[in-house]
Formats: sequence, C-alpha cells, structure tokens
Amino acid sequence: MEETTVESGRGSSRRTGIIVVAVVLALVAGGFGAWFAFLRPTGVQRADVERLDKQRGIVDSSMNLYDPLLEEFTARYTNVVAEEEDEQAKEQVLNRESDLIKRESAANTGRLDAMAASPVTQEAEIAEAFRRFKDQYGAVIAYNDQRLINTANITRSVGGPCAPLHKDLNVSGGNYAQEYVTTADSCLLALAGAKDKADADAVQLLGGIEEVIKGQRAKQQEVLDATDDLARLAKRTTAGVALLEINEALNKVRTTYEEAVKASSTKLVDDANASNAELERLLKARLATFDAAGQEGK
Repeated sequence: MEETTVESGRGSSRRTGIIVVAVVLALVAGGFGAWFAFLRPTGVQRADVERLDKQRGIVDSSMNLYDPLLEEFTARYTNVVAEEEDEQAKEQVLNRESDLIKRESAANTGRLDAMAASPVTQEAEIAEAFRRFKDQYGAVIAYNDQRLINTANITRSVGGPCAPLHKDLNVSGGNYAQEYVTTADSCLLALAGAKDKADADAVQLLGGIEEVIKGQRAKQQEVLDATDDLARLAKRTTAGVALLEINEALNKVRTTYEEAVKASSTKLVDDANASNAELERLLKARLATFDAAGQEGK
C-alpha cells in the first residue's frame, strides 16, 4: 500500500513536470510570436532593398550568357546537320544543346518572379520602374527563346535538304536539271515547314530563300521540258547563267535578315539597359534614405 502511494506520487510528479514544461514552451512560443508581432521592425527594410538590388544585378548579368550559348548551339547543331547524321542523332544534339538555353530562360523568369514578390516593388517610387524592368527583361528572354527556334528551323532546312543545291550537285552532269528540280522540291518543302513557330524576320528570310530557289527551279524545269536538243541547249545556257546570280540573290536575302535581327535585338537591349539603370538608381536612392535616417527600416 505504501509502495503504491509512492509510485502514485512519482507518476503525479512526472505529469506535473510535463505540464510545467508544456506551459513554459507555450509561453516561450507566445513570447516569440509577440516579438514578431510587436517588436520586429515593420515596413521595407534595408535588407529587402539590398536583396532586390542584388537580384537586379544577377538578372542583368545573366543576359550576357545568351549569345555564347546560342553560338555554341548553332555550331554544334550545324555540324550534326551538315554531317547528315540520322534524325535521332540530330534530335539528341538539338535537345541537349537547346536545353541549356531553355534552363537559363527558366532561371531568369524565376528571378523576375522572385523580385516581383519583394515588398520594395510595392513602393510608389519603385513600382513603375520595376514594372518596366520586368517587362523589358522578360522581352529579352522571350526574344532569345525565339532566336533558338529560328536558328534550329533555319539550320534544319537551309543546312539540310537545301544544302545540296549549292554544294553537291554536279553542274556539268547530264542529269543536272533533273537532280536540281528533285532537290529543290525537297528544299522548298523543308523551307515551308521551317516557318512553323518562326517569327516575322525568320519567315521573311525563309520566304526570300524560297523565291530564289523557285526561280532557279523553274529555269531547270524549262530545260527538262524542252522538246529538242537545240532548245534544251539554249535553256540549259540560260539556267546556267542564272545560277551565277544565285549567291548574290541569297546574300541580299541574308543581309536583309541580319539587319532586321540586329535592329530588333539592339532596341531590346537598349530598352532593357535603360530600365535596369533606372531601377538601380532608385534602389541606390532608397538605400541612401536608410543611411540618412540611421536605421534599418523606414
């Protein structure tokens, strides 16, 4: 009986201890909650502004990665297409090399979204500047994603089915006209497919190449349609002379495309740089207000 009483007392003591600990923990938790609610500084903090400015710099610097990534992609994909590898090999290179650019774009989009969640971007003086920054850098990201599509489409068509028209066919061969017409048909089909998802500048380039190839094909078809040897010789001569002008015609189309791309990219970069400079100026000015007030918050 006495032992039972002792054990009962010990159990009661343990329960009391557990209750005390629980109460203490609850009070401590409540204390922290009260600190966050009443004692923690409110409003935008210096750390918020510094973090946003750091994110701004990272996004701006990351834009410099696109050109080398696209150059590397173009070189590797052009090689595998030129080597006439099977479609699986081409797709593997396309997916592997383009994935680097896609991941960079996804990372940059995530950075812009993270910046948008900052309380600093809600301040009146900074809100509009950040909106322009986000819009302009978002446009640069979208433009480079489109460059990836354009480059792949142009390489796959011009460097693929169209390539034999200027490097493989034997001009002096007796069946040159037929080979040209057959190859041109494959080239034109590839060019038409390459317009899918291409932007206006790339479509104009592909359309320009189409017109040149169609013109050359028509002249070679005239050779095939000639009814006698004399007429065929005359048509072959005319078609041969036309071939001498093909490089000039294609260079004109390419130059027009390159100038359009340069104008578009220059404007996008200039607009992005201007929005970056404005946002940086405002953030530096906001940090200066903390220095003037000698505090971390408002």
